[in-house]
Amino acid sequence: MAPPATPAPSSAGSRSPPAGDSAVSALDFDQEWHRASGEDAEARVISRNVVRTIYRGRGSGIADTVRLGEDALVNVINCVVPRPARWAYVNEESLIMLRASLACDVAFRFGRTPPLVFDHPELTLGCIPAGTAMTADIAAGARQQGIVAVFGAAGFARRFGLQPEDLPGELQAALQGAAAPGRLASFPVDHRVAALVADTLDSRLRGELRTVQIAGRVAELVAYAIDAMFGHEAHQRSAHLPRRRDLELAQAARARLDQEYRRPPTFTELAREIGVSQNKLKTVFREAFGVTMADYCLERRVREAQQLLLEATLTIAQVAERVGYEHQSSFTAAFRGHVGMSPREYRKHRAPFVLDLPARPPR
Repeated sequence: MAPPATPAPSSAGSRSPPAGDSAVSALDFDQEWHRASGEDAEARVISRNVVRTIYRGRGSGIADTVRLGEDALVNVINCVVPRPARWAYVNEESLIMLRASLACDVAFRFGRTPPLVFDHPELTLGCIPAGTAMTADIAAGARQQGIVAVFGAAGFARRFGLQPEDLPGELQAALQGAAAPGRLASFPVDHRVAALVADTLDSRLRGELRTVQIAGRVAELVAYAIDAMFGHEAHQRSAHLPRRRDLELAQAARARLDQEYRRPPTFTELAREIGVSQNKLKTVFREAFGVTMADYCLERRVREAQQLLLEATLTIAQVAERVGYEHQSSFTAAFRGHVGMSPREYRKHRAPFVLDLPARPPR
């Protein structure tokens, strides 16, 4: 039997859990973990700066709320929440938000802008201007796996040993208070980011070593995101920037691949359906999304396979068939090439999805 939950430490005294739709700062450590826990979950203090929420019943898995000083908060998420949740925020200062997700079903709304829906692997980085109302709608019954970090914009560059001129123009605008609400740069998750996030979710480090690890992993994710933003800005300045019509072609191809990535049409068939040459479609797709159509489909298939392997309800052969491979050997080769280990090794080394913490030894 699990030991009883222990109240988390608070830098501002004891606080009561807020209502589910009340607005608080996204940097408020105490309120954030209080909202994550409830009647379907319990919170455990695992160090001075980490509170773990354990979901049970209709939900499952864990989510760690991590404080990295007064101006940075990180959520490391590997769970299924039991019921839909809406979390509201209003921040007195400008924030920088980083997201690196392997699986998610979350919609963010900034002020009156249309919602940004995150439902596939993405690495995002952008600004939330001061005073912007933000809501996060979290779907029930969907796997949520990833890392979400928020930083005070004023100290963002200094935290990572950077000068403002070391940042992409979009982030420089954020530091000067000139960013648009909810302007998040988004990039596909490549094998480096996927491996980093997966290893962070699986970590066996405890206590403050967990905090040290997460601080390092977040810094690495920030570096990847900034590098991608610099590449995106260079691409926008290039003479090869796709025209609006080319972007529409690329988006139409991606929409079709999103529906049929398990058994995608041949690129010749896809190009014929959209009404463009195969070479043209390949070019505009890569220019628009920074990845080839083949790699895009592979990424989607591998992410789905990872989720199925984690659930452990199907054999590896059944997982291979579910994500569109006729032969297990082909699936294993593709999975190993993308993830760095075989499906069997991946399943073996993943942390238990429902985790009971051992009781604290008596003092």
